[in-house]
Amino acid sequence: MTPRNPALDGSGSSASNDREPAHDTIVHTAQAAASALSGVYCDTLGTFLQASTAVPLPRAARALYGLARLRQWRAIDLPPGEACTAGNWLALQRGVVEGVAANHALALHRELWAGCTRRLAHERDMALQVAMVITLGWNDLARFLLQTWFGENSGLAGGKPLTGVDGMIVRIAGEALDVPVVGAIFKRSDNLLGKVVHHWRDTSDNVAQLGRKFADRHLQQCRLDTGDRLYEFDHPVEQAMPVEILMLLRLRGCTCVPRWLREHAAFQHPAATLGPPGAPSQSERCAEFIHRSKRMLPHYAALDDVLTREMRA
Repeated sequence: MTPRNPALDGSGSSASNDREPAHDTIVHTAQAAASALSGVYCDTLGTFLQASTAVPLPRAARALYGLARLRQWRAIDLPPGEACTAGNWLALQRGVVEGVAANHALALHRELWAGCTRRLAHERDMALQVAMVITLGWNDLARFLLQTWFGENSGLAGGKPLTGVDGMIVRIAGEALDVPVVGAIFKRSDNLLGKVVHHWRDTSDNVAQLGRKFADRHLQQCRLDTGDRLYEFDHPVEQAMPVEILMLLRLRGCTCVPRWLREHAAFQHPAATLGPPGAPSQSERCAEFIHRSKRMLPHYAALDDVLTREMRA
């Protein structure tokens, strides 16, 4: 059973009383799903890697994505007070690269976008992966993903304006990395996100108060998705690591979490920090998946090229 963590359940904040049940439900649900499906995912991916024609590529990609998320969570599933080691960061990095590889293959298959809820859920995952990639310091890869997934005229996500934290991540990342991206529309309830987009480059004194409110919002969005509503952080990885905030810190040139955020409940998990920048690392199964996917999707080779350049940088 995963130890209770104040970064995930919100303890230590003024709105903490209702966070713990939500956190426990999310973590236990994620663990149960991972346990039930990991064997199926391994079998599916293993079959694909042995004979790529035996399993449809989208099915194999979904299996790799499920295993990637499991690898990411296991990498940072640490008790409070225990620091992330180099081994933890390496495992997380490999999980992130696997997730990107799987999601890019899925994005190249247009049938993925059938159904509004499914499309929105996938857009959320894609935007959060962009934020994670920037948090890890892989800006060349982030530029590629922004252009390919959310490009103003050529994005695989459909070119429609984004909302919520997806729109905030993509707009700020596009501005910082000089990539023209789709627009963003913020509802009245997301007024804070619009302020973040307009003021994220402000001086530290000006941005501190806004940053703390943004961290409060992160805790409020840590909920399981329901049939009629998608919450922004329904997976333990994004609950433990507020990547939408860590991305901003990295883009502002920070090398560590500033003092005015360090004591916030959203930053108490050992992984809620800016880890040491390092080149991406591929697992064997990811490298083989990319190799086979390039044969089936000609445009997929571009991802392999940018990963290779990032690893050599």
